[in-house]
Amino acid sequence: MNMKQYSKKALTTDYATYNDFHTGDASARLDYATIGLVTESAKILNIIKKTKKNLSPLDKKVVLEELGDLLWYLNLTIDELDLTFDDVMEENISKITKKYLSNGKNKLVRGK
Repeated sequence: MNMKQYSKKALTTDYATYNDFHTGDASARLDYATIGLVTESAKILNIIKKTKKNLSPLDKKVVLEELGDLLWYLNLTIDELDLTFDDVMEENISKITKKYLSNGKNKLVRGK
């Protein structure tokens, strides 16, 4: 499955009704999506924390499930902003290339 297929299929599972209480330029759907991003990220961090505290093995299946939830909320955020995964990926590669590669030598420059 590619990102476009995922996006289309995942959006069919957005059953929430958003009583649009505008807070500035953010819609209720965008609020919901971005809060979900933070919540799911925190769940993943908590899993990692518990493995450190308990010195227990990382349960990759649980992390995989949470990453899927994180992806779902990212997809919702991207859709609400009328963007695509391709837009985000291209912008990110452009940004990190400018930030981390020096003089076209394809040499990673750390700490800049």
